Amino acid sequence: MLTLLATGGTIACTPGKNGLEPTLGAADLLRMLGPAAPESVRARDVFTLDSSNVQPEEWRAIAQAVADNMHNADGIVITHGTDTMAYTSSMLSFMLRGIKIPVVLTGAQYPMGMDGSDAAANLGDALTAARELPGGVYIAFGGSVILGCRAVKTRTMSLNAFESINRPLVGYFEDGRFIMADAPENEAAHEDFFMDIEPRVALIKLIP
Repeated sequence: MLTLLATGGTIACTPGKNGLEPTLGAADLLRMLGPAAPESVRARDVFTLDSSNVQPEEWRAIAQAVADNMHNADGIVITHGTDTMAYTSSMLSFMLRGIKIPVVLTGAQYPMGMDGSDAAANLGDALTAARELPGGVYIAFGGSVILGCRAVKTRTMSLNAFESINRPLVGYFEDGRFIMADAPENEAAHEDFFMDIEPRVALIKLIP
C-alpha cells in the first residue's frame, strides 16, 4: 500500500483567470494518471500551494502528514512544486531521520494533462520507486532518483531539472524499469524525528 500526499505545484495546476493555479488534489492526479496508476494507493491532500510559497510551517505540515500515514503505508509519494522541492526534500531528510519507509517527492515542469507534460511520467516513476527504495527521502524526476539531501534544481525549462550533488544517482529508469544504481545506507539505527523547527528565520543577502 502506498500513500500519495499532494501539496500543489505545477503538476497540480489548471488554467485560472490569473494564469495557472494549483487546484488538483491527490485523487485527481491519480485519476488523470489513468491505467498507469498502481492499485492500492491512498490519496491525501496536505495543502494546495505554489511551491515558491512553501515556508517552514509547510515543512512541518508535510512531515506531520508523513508521520501520520507512514504506519499504514509501504511508501509515500509527495507531489510538490519544483522551485523549492530540493529545499523541502533536504529539510525532510533531517526532520524524518531514520524513517523506515521511502518518501519520494516528485513534480513536473508542465501541468498534468497538458500536451507534452512530464507529469504522468514523473508521478508514475515516483510511485514505482516508492515500492522499491529503502527507507529515506528522495526525489524522483526526469527519469532519475536522487537522495533528498543531495538534490539541486539546476534547470528551469528542461524536463531533467535536478542533479545529484557530490553523490551518484540512487537509481534511474530505463525502459519502464527502475534500476538501483547506488542504494544509500540508513544512517540512523532508529527513527529520530524532529518536527519542532523554528519558522522565525530570515535570509538576508548583503551585496557590498
